[in-house]
Amino acid sequence: MTHRDLLRNAFAFLIALGLITGSWIPALAEEEVSTAYFPLNFDEQTDLFLGKAGVFMVKSSYHATATVNRFGPDGTLPSEDLEFFDRWLNFGIYDYFGNPYRGLYGFNYVYFNLKYQTRKLWDEGDLSIYRWDIDKKDWVICQTFLVELKNLPHGRLTCIMPRFGTYGIAIEN
Repeated sequence: MTHRDLLRNAFAFLIALGLITGSWIPALAEEEVSTAYFPLNFDEQTDLFLGKAGVFMVKSSYHATATVNRFGPDGTLPSEDLEFFDRWLNFGIYDYFGNPYRGLYGFNYVYFNLKYQTRKLWDEGDLSIYRWDIDKKDWVICQTFLVELKNLPHGRLTCIMPRFGTYGIAIEN
């Protein structure tokens, strides 16, 4: 075996190994908690997203740091009556000392970009955005709208956020 054949075989092995391990990465990434931090500037429009979901602030009412977490559905929040179709989104805002803001001010939307399957469920009238209500310890529906011209060709579901917390897209069982 020549030096050139050895290099070609080693290169082919590395490509094959990369293809095999690369196909596992997205499956593992969807199981973990993902977090992103965003600086907020008062009175500025802001789009905070992580993966296929995010929060759109028409005008920020804060000069602080926002966090977007994506996780689950993993059983940490009970959901016997709902079937979720994407990871949940948790949203919060913190001052520069790390203290959480309690009130959500301004006109803010949570959104989930749709795929073919979830768009079909929306068209059939089955899919909505839900939020976890800490006081009721249950999921409650958030009035959901389709923004067809975002995330083409399938669109985006959105709802006006009444408060900080956890949101997800689901159908009722």
